[in-house]
Amino acid sequence: MSMPNPHGGWIENLRYNVQVLANADRIEEVVARVSDLTTARAVFDLTVTQRPEKLVMLCQGGRILRRSDRV
Repeated sequence: MSMPNPHGGWIENLRYNVQVLANADRIEEVVARVSDLTTARAVFDLTVTQRPEKLVMLCQGGRILRRSDRV
């Protein structure tokens, strides 16, 4: 969900993100940033299927919700 910012521009509430990691401490790519958990889970599952050799994480801010190596 987005809302106008009184100072110009828009503030987006994209609380979930799906990340592909190059190694344990370096993000290779942020695949998606979304506001809906169901959509985030679907993107996570698809990314894991497409990149089985990579570590994929579903995060909410600094919290890790799912990891491809622990599914």
